[in-house]
Amino acid sequence: MIIYQAFKSISLAAFLVVSSCEDKNDSVDNSPISDQVINVTTTNVNIDNIYYNLTSQSQVSVDDVWDIGIVKDTENYNMPSFVPGSVDIAVYEMLNFNSVVDLPVTFESDLISDHSLFSYENIYEVLSYDMNVHKVSVTNPDYVYLIKSGDNAFKLQFDEYISGITIFKYGRIGH
Repeated sequence: MIIYQAFKSISLAAFLVVSSCEDKNDSVDNSPISDQVINVTTTNVNIDNIYYNLTSQSQVSVDDVWDIGIVKDTENYNMPSFVPGSVDIAVYEMLNFNSVVDLPVTFESDLISDHSLFSYENIYEVLSYDMNVHKVSVTNPDYVYLIKSGDNAFKLQFDEYISGITIFKYGRIGH
């Protein structure tokens, strides 16, 4: 009888541990889309250009569907440059990345239609070269880029650039 009671107690404890773990996983899966932030560390742009599909959360080839790219600008000393794909994109200086849950009502009028303005030495360049320390870095790490790609909208922020590797974060938002 003592063995049966011990088995029953251990079984009940194991059931409670397993079911409490399942509840935690369920709450993560049910969190609002805008609360889910994906952190990305790319491969090295010095080896090959980088193309990223925000919806599939994956680095892809240039022949696939991609939303953003980091490419070597062969006309500017092989400087890495940010290149938006076939997306609508706007840049915001005064937004808090974590607070963005929807596209602002001004999104359509804020769009940057000339995507070349994001490349090296242009008004919205993402990566710049500091001649004093001979280092490439993120020009404005506080900027938030809002992107609409098909039926999806995203917030994007570049965190760091280290020796050919770009680190950024993004999340899906409402529109």
